[in-house]
Amino acid sequence: MQESCNPPYLVDVKTMNEQPTVQFVTTFYPEFLKDYFAARSKLADQPYRQQFDALIAEKFSAVDAFCRELGACGCSTDLVILNADPVQERFAYEAGLALPDNIHDRRRMIFAEQVRRFRPDILYVFEWSPLGDDYLQAIKKEVKLLVGQVASPLRAERTYAAYDLMISSWPPIVEYFRSQGMGSEYIKLAFDETILDHVSSLRPIYDVSFVGGFAPSHPNRRDWLEEVTRGHPVEIFAYGTETLPQGSPLHGQAHLPVWGWEMYETLAQSRITLNMHAVNNIRGTVSTAYANNLRLFEATGMGALLLTDCKDNLAEMFEPGVEVVTYDDNEDCIAQIHHYLSDEVLRSSIAKAGQARTLRDHTYQKRMPELLDALMRHLRRVN
Repeated sequence: MQESCNPPYLVDVKTMNEQPTVQFVTTFYPEFLKDYFAARSKLADQPYRQQFDALIAEKFSAVDAFCRELGACGCSTDLVILNADPVQERFAYEAGLALPDNIHDRRRMIFAEQVRRFRPDILYVFEWSPLGDDYLQAIKKEVKLLVGQVASPLRAERTYAAYDLMISSWPPIVEYFRSQGMGSEYIKLAFDETILDHVSSLRPIYDVSFVGGFAPSHPNRRDWLEEVTRGHPVEIFAYGTETLPQGSPLHGQAHLPVWGWEMYETLAQSRITLNMHAVNNIRGTVSTAYANNLRLFEATGMGALLLTDCKDNLAEMFEPGVEVVTYDDNEDCIAQIHHYLSDEVLRSSIAKAGQARTLRDHTYQKRMPELLDALMRHLRRVN
């Protein structure tokens, strides 16, 4: 891992006197946290570190890979899951904090204490975050560099003005923040290759799967999946199915949502897995030209054939027709499913090529030195 931290085009981390300390703060999907804590009623009585480690071990998020690979580059890191309330409140109990009744005030007070104790050089916030602009502006004085990461629609009530740097995997967001005079860098998403150490021997049991959800940023998914399932059955593992109309044919195909290890296992057990990108509205401007979601890397990384909507920049990540397969519209999606299910040799060949590409070019071991380079350049600029 250490060698990957010193490619010639990046900061020479081995010759630097001291690497920055980086504290990450993230939020998990409320749907996942609700299911997780409901199934573990006794966990809240356990010590903070035990609760935290158990939650991270579920692999809902790859943010621990940020910590691991920046650690391999010589950084000291810390991670806070802001809305994991039982875990955070256990931290507060052990720290002797007297908490207010309001949930948002509680979260912010606990987090402020975690920042005070870790004293990071860089505070790195994954948006959507409930911290808010005013709180971020106030806590900014505690750190040398305040960084945000976002690739979803920008919330109307937010300015994001407190950030010194905004990281995004979606080019229009980078362009937007630069147009506002803010520092912004394009860093692609990635796959945590260590997943394969634990999920490597599964064989396909689903011909076609869809793993994801139904949310306001996915306005076309329901119609798309309804039409596709009329042409070929699709096993749907999604949150938000309760929002589907009562007569939707998707109810007959829907399973419970899968998170963490179950999600990776489902992808590994899929011959073909489908992908449709969200529609991101950036301050009134909508662009649908870009490929950008974690499913690109999770699906290929787990060895499924990825069938994804055609995007202008997809070839920067994967070679269409060789490492992944694309569709132009609903009818074409159905035709591609039938074609690749009828030719197992071809399907398997493309799936293996996609996995090889992800493991070569799109892992956190590869991506974190790029991120560290961006962080160091902006840290020097503001200090």
